[in-house]
Amino acid sequence: MKQKISHWIPMSFCAFLALISLPLVISLKNTGWAIPFLCFLPMCFFFVAAVTFNLQHEVRDLREQVAKLQEKRSN
Repeated sequence: MKQKISHWIPMSFCAFLALISLPLVISLKNTGWAIPFLCFLPMCFFFVAAVTFNLQHEVRDLREQVAKLQEKRSN
């Protein structure tokens, strides 16, 4: 269950940022909202990178397991 949810965390964080900033863009004429938005924007990339790194690690482990199984099978 944890892995299924972890893939959606970056999307939900980006959607949350967009939902916060969109009404401010429409209603306010000043750009005071832009500073917090731009400061939190790198967190979206961090979350995506963390999920991608975990998936890459998991794929590497699975490839090692498949290689071991193929080696046992050939012997």
